[in-house]
Amino acid sequence: MTTFVLASGHAGRAEERRVVLACNDFPPLKIERPGADGLQGTDVDAIAEIGRRAGLRLEAHFMPWKRGYAEASEGIVDGLCSCSYREDRAALFHFSEAIGKTSVGIFHAPGENPDPIASLAEISEARIGKVGVVKGYNLEAELDDAKVPHVAVSGDKQAYDMLINHRLDHLYSFRAPIDFIALHQSGKVVPYSEMRASPYFICLSKKVPDTAAMMPRINAAIAAMQADGTFDAIQRRYGQAPIN
Repeated sequence: MTTFVLASGHAGRAEERRVVLACNDFPPLKIERPGADGLQGTDVDAIAEIGRRAGLRLEAHFMPWKRGYAEASEGIVDGLCSCSYREDRAALFHFSEAIGKTSVGIFHAPGENPDPIASLAEISEARIGKVGVVKGYNLEAELDDAKVPHVAVSGDKQAYDMLINHRLDHLYSFRAPIDFIALHQSGKVVPYSEMRASPYFICLSKKVPDTAAMMPRINAAIAAMQADGTFDAIQRRYGQAPIN
């Protein structure tokens, strides 16, 4: 388990207790083992600045998503670095203002000029060809539920390599990690059709009594960062499109 301090707060706040957030490795949003460039992830950078401005002592603990979600749900840790909103989660977490946006869609093999794909129903058509998905993502279950034939691969890097080598015709994935890999390997992204985009948030456990009181300070910091362009600057640092 990797632990690092995101922010120690302002002078005079040393008495504040640790606020532990569970993070899962998901480059370029959260990078458990930074490379030589030292980049820790867009979400990690954003949360560090939120903590600094809010005067909160934030710490991130890297662990698998399922374990982090379980520990945050039970109040073992104070919350999650990020999560999307779902109705069943509203009983478990306080949600901050949005700190980012997740894009999900279809990547196409290089050299193709495909028609936009707007739904899973369109993916199921025979003309689409071989569709890949990363094993373990909830996107795999979506393809199963929609009865879309697909190839499940072990990770984003393998999925990208198979796509550019035409071992896959299309890849159903989150946009950020595939763009991140493509930019590092070739300097350019592959064709992409967005199917949906949704915001995500810092999520603090309702099982921890004082987390609700932290949210006004966190939200004030987020609003200031949106207003002064800090979020967009962080996105550009990682080669990602600005979110505002």
